[in-house]
Amino acid sequence: MKNHTLSLFAAVLAVSAGNLWADNATPVATTAAAAPAAAPATDTTAKPKSGNPTIAAIQAAIDLDSAGNTTAAVEAFEKIQTKSKNLEAWRLNDEANVYLQVNDSAKAVSLLEGATEANPKNYVAWNNLGTAYEETGATDKALDAYQKSIDAAKDAGASSAKAEGNLAALQARTGATKGTAAGGDASGNSTDASGN
Repeated sequence: MKNHTLSLFAAVLAVSAGNLWADNATPVATTAAAAPAAAPATDTTAKPKSGNPTIAAIQAAIDLDSAGNTTAAVEAFEKIQTKSKNLEAWRLNDEANVYLQVNDSAKAVSLLEGATEANPKNYVAWNNLGTAYEETGATDKALDAYQKSIDAAKDAGASSAKAEGNLAALQARTGATKGTAAGGDASGNSTDASGN
């Protein structure tokens, strides 16, 4: 049985000896680390309040995953019909977390790309997309996704600490910086042996 504490849409996945964090924690408005005295900003990516049948269905799917039934969790996520782009982004993010937990990063990438397309302000999905890209070896894309998570979190007045930590850890492991990741040129284009 998985050992993580659940609250609505909340769990943290530490991967790669704590250097890489996927996150499906409910975003909360927090003060930015650089300005601790500032008042919290309104979180534009916050999930709707409970009582919503879609949220209840997403929570039920999360509960299935927590009980170790990943197949049923994925089936439950795929049956959920959402009416808003924000809820669709969270559904895709939470389903992707199941795939990250079972090491199917390619499937997680697909879902998280959909989540960030549905809601480009969802900094949690951007961070998770960076994690999934990193796990598939797409360093340039991971750097970009982590930076987008940082930017979106700051725009929302939320903490960007997880994405900042992931970005710094990736840069330390690869010597890469945004736009010049290992395997890429200054424009971010891949320069691997195949020319891709």
